[in-house]
Amino acid sequence: MAIELPEEAEAWVESFRDRLNDNDAYAAAADGWGVGFDGDFVLEIGPDDTYDGEPLYLYLELRDGECLQTAVLDDPDEVAHGYTLKGSYSDWKRIIRGEADIVSSVMDGTLKVDGSKMQAMRYQNALVEMGETAARVETDFRY
Repeated sequence: MAIELPEEAEAWVESFRDRLNDNDAYAAAADGWGVGFDGDFVLEIGPDDTYDGEPLYLYLELRDGECLQTAVLDDPDEVAHGYTLKGSYSDWKRIIRGEADIVSSVMDGTLKVDGSKMQAMRYQNALVEMGETAARVETDFRY
């Protein structure tokens, strides 16, 4: 059964966590991620012409190829995190549908990274796997 975004964001991010943790390619690509530095992510899904609601902040505690914890935050500053990946609802919709990839979207400026872009690019295969894994979460979009 498909999970609806943005209404079922908590269920979506939990399903994403489960799929990341079942993805051996992600585990291999993210080996060492978050070890000795804060590798936690907040995915910020912002309003745009399609979706005019409040921003969604999806928290991922990522360490050494695993997603240890997830949450939907009211404010991204609720938890310490090393990275924020920001994009509009429509941009994230394209990624979750598998129509765009995270690395290309970062490189062309569609998605913005707060945090060490250089460190993130060292793990670009993990970012690719994150995007491909997001596309495996059966998702319906409200907008």
